[in-house]
Amino acid sequence: NVNGMNLDLRHVRGGPAPTRLSGLGWLRLPYKATPSQGFPSLNEAHAFYDGRLEAYARAGFKVMLILTHQSYGEGAGYHWPTMYAAERGRWREYVPRLADVCRQIAARYAGRNIVSAYQIWNEQDTPASLAQAAIPIQPEDYAYMLTECIKAIRSVDQQAKIITGGHMSGPLNGANYARATIAAMPVGILPDGIACHSYGRGAPDSPDRFKGYGLIDDEINRYGSILRNQPIWITEYGVLDHPEIPAAEVADYGVTFITHLRSNFPRRVAAAIWYAWADGMHNGYGLVDERDQPKQPLHDRYLRA
Repeated sequence: NVNGMNLDLRHVRGGPAPTRLSGLGWLRLPYKATPSQGFPSLNEAHAFYDGRLEAYARAGFKVMLILTHQSYGEGAGYHWPTMYAAERGRWREYVPRLADVCRQIAARYAGRNIVSAYQIWNEQDTPASLAQAAIPIQPEDYAYMLTECIKAIRSVDQQAKIITGGHMSGPLNGANYARATIAAMPVGILPDGIACHSYGRGAPDSPDRFKGYGLIDDEINRYGSILRNQPIWITEYGVLDHPEIPAAEVADYGVTFITHLRSNFPRRVAAAIWYAWADGMHNGYGLVDERDQPKQPLHDRYLRA
């Protein structure tokens, strides 16, 4: 079941009970573990997440953890904008520390059938001039990060998938970034898949207003040509910044998207994960509103897609 949902267990509405998510295959969420996120130590983060993640896994969901600066580094004195250019060398200081935290997190869940996939960073190809909700990094530096995090996780867990952060700059620029990343990685170390964020792309029969950037097929084909033996992962898609659109229209978009993937790309797409479960989780169109009530018919149609 490729159909998934983005959650955030630190958000007031972002961690619904497993019974409310029935019908989905994947759950994706950030593993926030820094003092700025309310966790003075990694062990305190583990204590918060452990039981919640186990409950999702035991209910039959595949869990994907996003490991980023919110797992290690936020509030620790790194100035991300200058690290993009003037202080690129600081990634060599930061990455080993992030990789060690990734190792500790993976060790916590290894062998327990709780975490199915780890995603390293988020929207790393964001143009520096547009960075708001993501921390951009140049592909050669990201290749170093991805390599070290893969090595760290693999040292304690040989089973979980490890994939790239979601590329957001489209099938041309994003795929070029992903290709440059893979080319800069050492021989013998590769991710288990390339991820993308496919906002503004739809199926051929999706409503026109939701596919202003074209068809999802373009991203599947472009990203899919980089690691040919691996599926791609659509770790975010949905509707941003338009809460006024009727839920019935959004339902048509979400359902046609998933149906198209299942019918035409059954082996080439590992997951397609809606952003997000609840209104108020940044700017995504939620399946529930700010009162935590289902937005119909989107809620039922999407969970049953």
